[in-house]
Amino acid sequence: MNPMDDFYNRELSWLAFNRRVLQEAGDKSVPLFQRLRFLGIYSNNNDEFVKVRVANLVRIEKDKREKNRILSGGYRAKDLLSTITGEIDEAQKKFSRIYEQILSEMAALGIHMVDETMLNGEQEQFCRTYFLETVSRRIIPLFLRKTVPIPFLPDHEIYLGVCMKSKKTSKNNFAILQIPVGNSCPRFIQLPSVDKRCDIIFQDDIIRLCLKDIFFMFSYDSIQAFTFKLIRDASLTLDDDLSKSLLEKMEKGLGRRLHGKPVRLIYDREMPDDLLRTLASKLKLKENELQAGGRYHMMRDLIMFPVLRRELESPPMPPQLHPDIVPFSGIFKKTARKDILLAFPYQTFTHVIDFLRESAVDPKVESIHITLYRTAPESKVVTALVSAAQNGKKVVAFIELMARFDEEHNADIVDELQKAGIQVIHGVPSLKVHCKLLLVRRRESAGNCRGYVYIGTGNFNEATAKIYSDFGLLTSDKDFAADARTIFSFLVTMHKRFVCKKLLTSPYFLRRELKNLINREIKNAKEGKHAYIYIKCNNITDEKIINHIYKAGMNGVDIRIIVRSSCCLYINKPSLSDNIKAVSIVDNFLEHARLMIFCNNDDIDVYISSADLMTRNLDRRLEIAAPILDRQLKKELKYFFDIQWSDNVKARDLAVAGENAYVRNSGGTPVRSQAVLYEHYRSLASGVPS
Repeated sequence: MNPMDDFYNRELSWLAFNRRVLQEAGDKSVPLFQRLRFLGIYSNNNDEFVKVRVANLVRIEKDKREKNRILSGGYRAKDLLSTITGEIDEAQKKFSRIYEQILSEMAALGIHMVDETMLNGEQEQFCRTYFLETVSRRIIPLFLRKTVPIPFLPDHEIYLGVCMKSKKTSKNNFAILQIPVGNSCPRFIQLPSVDKRCDIIFQDDIIRLCLKDIFFMFSYDSIQAFTFKLIRDASLTLDDDLSKSLLEKMEKGLGRRLHGKPVRLIYDREMPDDLLRTLASKLKLKENELQAGGRYHMMRDLIMFPVLRRELESPPMPPQLHPDIVPFSGIFKKTARKDILLAFPYQTFTHVIDFLRESAVDPKVESIHITLYRTAPESKVVTALVSAAQNGKKVVAFIELMARFDEEHNADIVDELQKAGIQVIHGVPSLKVHCKLLLVRRRESAGNCRGYVYIGTGNFNEATAKIYSDFGLLTSDKDFAADARTIFSFLVTMHKRFVCKKLLTSPYFLRRELKNLINREIKNAKEGKHAYIYIKCNNITDEKIINHIYKAGMNGVDIRIIVRSSCCLYINKPSLSDNIKAVSIVDNFLEHARLMIFCNNDDIDVYISSADLMTRNLDRRLEIAAPILDRQLKKELKYFFDIQWSDNVKARDLAVAGENAYVRNSGGTPVRSQAVLYEHYRSLASGVPS
């Protein structure tokens, strides 16, 4: 028997997760416009999956040394690619059905998506004026000719393939138009409407309406346009030139990514065969790399669908204040007395920003050290760091330049920080820095310097903190501060190895300590003691850790897993995972937090972590898992997990791989965990027990 058969394939598991997103779009209990946005999230997820995971499988399949390698689930790359293509095609058909259903429900409420053939006189004139004043200057036609190579087409854009037919010559002329979507040129435009109607049109269709204005100098009998989009390999490869800095290598690598090989062409299925063949030939794409779709592509733009009626959106859930942090009263004083656990987005990330701002102006603060992975546009975190440097503090920022799809933004942040006089570190050879760590050193009584530490499961990003569910710990524990100093010393001096007192870190110790924690539960179970392991994470794919979990389950340890996306464990498989249960929750907030709870004979050990249970996190990244020391905070996190485990509205049972059956408690009280948790944190903020 192939040992890889004990693991569900990672790519197929991820596709099952994206189908859960699609389920939300099809759920009629979800507010109508939120369903549209779930379609946008699904589309964006799918594009990134093809750019990264499918492109990687294509490279494996073409590599003679790798093509026969057995992947998880027992697949070879070629067979897995075929399976993935079939699943994506089926999901795309479901996407189209859900989209049409949503449009029908919108129409019943007087909100209509119209195209260029459905306009009245006033609307047509509005569109022509809009095209002339806003769109036309942003459009440059690119003509397809047999002897001329196709111009480079970036893959984050939408295109119209234009076909001009002439009866006299029986020859079709082809051109490409890039649809110019941006803040000043949105994808969706609201039209002047009557009789309480609300009409919305795609910018694509305004361009279709005005095709004759664009190609007025050509002779043809008919002209049509068909949407397509291109997906390119998103791998970022760096050269081995030792004379170049990582920043220089990365900038060159970004250029190569932008010009990555096309891996898929998604096109309007009504596109004429000769236009499709011409595009495929010039892009050097095979038939199995072509995917038929509908009239509109790049549907990730549905995330930005205009807010037309508040009652059709999800009700607002504004983040709450932490009950222990009183505005303008000083976070240092509170953290000096007790550890503070923050739960985003239920509680506001402003507390972290305020902690940085307070550090920037407090005359007793001497230094600030921070790791940055992904930051918000116009980041308040970066602004606070610049302010601290301007106020004479020593500021050291480690910026991970290799954060996928954020590399260019991070390179810009490097420039901004360096101009402010901040010491910027970027690049540890062969090690991505993924931990979320902040250390503030403050000179206090008797001249002693005290360390204040923040450790998070999510990024220092105030934008994503509004929709990502994460934890953050503020503490002045001396061992945590010493460990943070050790980690930053490693980053500054590039020492090869370090040891921490309390923090579990990869790539050196986290894997080993997780194995020890699991083995302790196995030992307790064998001795008849209470034993369980509760895990909440985004992905669990590392085969060695999975085997340890299988072993624990087979020895009587109760194992519960809440996983957002990829889960390579088989659940409830006889003689392998009978004691293992797993669910996945998809709701308004993205479940991003990592949490591990070990029974320890009812004296629980609780960890929050930046790491998922993936090989890259455990072996090739700098990650931190922080033990929660305060008993009350342990209880709070256990309560958090228990509420999510009891979800019977938005949780899916992963017992049958890929099936995504909803967890239901017939006759019981409905529990929508995110709603319950929001009310819990709202009651804490108001001082009224939930």
